Amino acid sequence: MNTPFTSRLMTGFLALGLVASLPAVAADDKPKDGKAYHAVFEVSNGDVARLQGVIRNVDNLRRALGPDAVSVEVVVHGGAILSLTKEKSGEMAADYERLSKAGVVWAACNNSLINRKIDKSALLPFVTVVPSGVAELVKKQAEGWQYLRNSD
Repeated sequence: MNTPFTSRLMTGFLALGLVASLPAVAADDKPKDGKAYHAVFEVSNGDVARLQGVIRNVDNLRRALGPDAVSVEVVVHGGAILSLTKEKSGEMAADYERLSKAGVVWAACNNSLINRKIDKSALLPFVTVVPSGVAELVKKQAEGWQYLRNSD
């Protein structure tokens, strides 16, 4: 006899069976909420500890939200502009390139390049040049990007 109670009971068992058959999620996999995130980092201090902090923050952000769920741009200007040059990037170049290959945009301020007499050809090959780092930050924020500044 099929009663409302037995129908609900069967539905419950069916649902339980479906849940039990789903693949287990690894503990380090983050749930995806279906949202798209956009973050723009400002870097104007070329101190190695600060640059390493930005790299850590970008890695942590991408890991927490899911690399496909977050767009990241790092706008570099002022004294930090030297850190994007082939000659001065040093130990940071490998991390910059790794993140670039993962979709992170490294944007160099053209005004900072001009002020420091740095030719665009001196930049690491994956670096994008924007007319003004400050204007790029304002544009990104107007487009809804979240602004982040690393202090250490």
